[in-house]
Amino acid sequence: MHSIWIAVDDEVPQNVRDVTETHKRLRARRSADPCWSTLGLRGADAKNRRAQWRTEVHRQRLAGELLDTVDVLVEWGVREELSARGWDHEWDPAPEEAWEQGRWPGSRDRGLGGYPERLSARLDGDLVALAVAACWWTSAPAIELLQAWRDLHPGIIPPRYKLDAEGRELLAGPLAEYVRLSDRVTTTGAIWRSGVTRGLAQARALVPAAQTADGSTTAH
Repeated sequence: MHSIWIAVDDEVPQNVRDVTETHKRLRARRSADPCWSTLGLRGADAKNRRAQWRTEVHRQRLAGELLDTVDVLVEWGVREELSARGWDHEWDPAPEEAWEQGRWPGSRDRGLGGYPERLSARLDGDLVALAVAACWWTSAPAIELLQAWRDLHPGIIPPRYKLDAEGRELLAGPLAEYVRLSDRVTTTGAIWRSGVTRGLAQARALVPAAQTADGSTTAH
């Protein structure tokens, strides 16, 4: 497992907590199905039935049918995001510099407000390595050109924040080229955030009526 921190909007951590709590109650209701009951079973038979239920929970989590923890929700969403991009295949390992704590060339802040909150998750180590490699190798040509850009223009400070359409129209020459190249860099942070968004959407779609803390239901 590999721990990650995800920079997100301020309402996202609470939204994730809410839907995972709802899915915990969904898991409890599903476990009450008679087919998983150990009533009347003893010893090995009861143990086997409990193991079958654990296997079923694992299957549902992988399939996105049960997103009852932050880790499960984010991991499912990240896998979906990589698949949607066509990046869910083997890549050469990312170089050591891709794993360093510093920002990749071309990375820019969202804006003055940025992403004010942080969400932590523990993901499968192979999945994290896949995401890092996919981001690095698809961004590598642009990163190389950005490094050359910095060597050619040491006195020019590129925009720190992502620009809207109006801001882009004001740029010309080297700065316009910098923005064009930086748009071709995909950071792992972008993949993690997209994974959270996908996980939240899937979790909500599975429960058309969100359960409140006392077990009652309220329609969205």
